[in-house]
Amino acid sequence: MITMIALGPIERNSNGYSIRIGHLIDSLLRHDEVTLIEFHIAEPRGAGETDYKRIEYDAVYRNRRVSDLFFRLFTFNPLGQLKMQLMTIKGIWDNRALIRSSDMVLIEGALFPFAVAMAKLLGKTVILDTHCVNLKLGIDFKKHNRAAYILRCLTWGPLEYFAYRLSDHIIFVSQNEVDFSERMFHMPRKKAMVIPNVLDIPPLAVTAEETDLFRQKYGLNGKVVATFLGDLTSVQNKDCVNLILNELAGGLATTRKDIRFLIVGKGEEGFSEPPDNVVFTGYLDKIDAAIAVTDIFVAPMRVGAGTKTKVLLFMGYRKPILTTEVGIEGIDVRGRGDVMVLRIDEFADALGSFDPRTIYAGNEIGSCFGGDYSPEVMRSRVDELIAQIHKG
Repeated sequence: MITMIALGPIERNSNGYSIRIGHLIDSLLRHDEVTLIEFHIAEPRGAGETDYKRIEYDAVYRNRRVSDLFFRLFTFNPLGQLKMQLMTIKGIWDNRALIRSSDMVLIEGALFPFAVAMAKLLGKTVILDTHCVNLKLGIDFKKHNRAAYILRCLTWGPLEYFAYRLSDHIIFVSQNEVDFSERMFHMPRKKAMVIPNVLDIPPLAVTAEETDLFRQKYGLNGKVVATFLGDLTSVQNKDCVNLILNELAGGLATTRKDIRFLIVGKGEEGFSEPPDNVVFTGYLDKIDAAIAVTDIFVAPMRVGAGTKTKVLLFMGYRKPILTTEVGIEGIDVRGRGDVMVLRIDEFADALGSFDPRTIYAGNEIGSCFGGDYSPEVMRSRVDELIAQIHKG
């Protein structure tokens, strides 16, 4: 039996973290039963049926005013993190018998020190799936938020060092993060395995009528639609949206009156009084219409770590992409003329001259998913990991 420990709610189409965990569970279920212990840090929308067992704990910090203040100052909420850690201690202690009976424990991220310690004390094989290296993300803040840089490095660095030391196997999403961790944490390379983020790219299930209604609902008729999609409560996505609101939307409102920024994802309540050329949809159960109306995907990422699922998604649907080196980290974009990688200060000019009628080379549908980013790759790498563990 395999026990997985993660932040929740795990909802398949809500964010890259959940999408990755969903694919990992599918891969693991081919080998054994899976029980997921999840600690909710956001309000769940209601769990559907699953092929695995789940145990849920409420770790949501609900004082919105305090949370917003901390996010503005430090890009995360220390009190929310404290509540999550206390709930983790309770949840792991409550389920120590389950962990004791498990063959291995898969921990989704380094923010579970008590889970790592308990699993090791019980003699279990511990697998850490990093998702991203948070110390690397913290370092990205050095130039534009000194307080966030210091606090993130002081908290995330020791947590990751502790988790890396105790874990038997460590999963990374890219070779770049393996190299960084080996250099910064002196991690033994033999512990590391790269299992990339993966995606299914089915044909868009949306009719012309549904697309027209979507355009009408959000005031997009006759507009060039520049889309950003993601969980707007995550630090890197929140930073992207703030940059769109504060640095891109204002200037383009006069130079490109035909452009509308479409912001898709939960957490829109964290952004007040957006400019007239920005529209928020909030969370969408189905994003096909949003993808269909998109003329260009805009991801001005200054901070972030790991492989960006949102970039893979729009690559898969052959939409032009404007992003940064941070946005394409761990993604092979060679030969993709539709992926424009620029500095932040070049975004306004690029959008100002963008023509949605341009035909780009190398953007055949699904062309980036033939190998490295298909679910089959994750399944084969998980098979390899399980075989290593059983071999001892």
